[in-house]
Amino acid sequence: MTEEHIKEALSLRYIELVAAFNGYKTSSSYPDYGTDLEIKEVDFRIENQHNRYLETGRELKFQLKATTENSIVVEDEIIKYDLNSSTYNDILTRKNTKSPLILILFVLPSDKTNWLNISDNELITRKCAYWFFPDKTELLTANSATKRISINKNNFISNETLNQLFDNYS
Repeated sequence: MTEEHIKEALSLRYIELVAAFNGYKTSSSYPDYGTDLEIKEVDFRIENQHNRYLETGRELKFQLKATTENSIVVEDEIIKYDLNSSTYNDILTRKNTKSPLILILFVLPSDKTNWLNISDNELITRKCAYWFFPDKTELLTANSATKRISINKNNFISNETLNQLFDNYS
């Protein structure tokens, strides 16, 4: 597997772990056409004295990107990343739709040996991920290669982030 494929797989599993911890269902499809991961809300109703679990119809759609620390610029509390301009325009095109596309940028350490450590006590994936959604003033880019985006470090993916994203974008 290429290093890019390994980074992509780690980023996908990272978000799937956060989703599973919060009781969400995940799915991905191939070919993806821009949506790498869908996260669906699951709830239950009591039927015949048993919990009947079902999808609520609320979902989030994500484009995932994985990179290393040496490929980003950090200024104060802002992470700057050069996103493929086509991907940027895909996200912008869908920002006012029923199913907007949210970018998740997974940042790994520059040294590959620090990406994943496993022992009989813990599973450690190093560094972290941030989410990006364009604000209302952002416009499609005419750039042919990349568009530099700015992500506030407060957009760090934590155990609570998906719940907040569901409240804001689903």
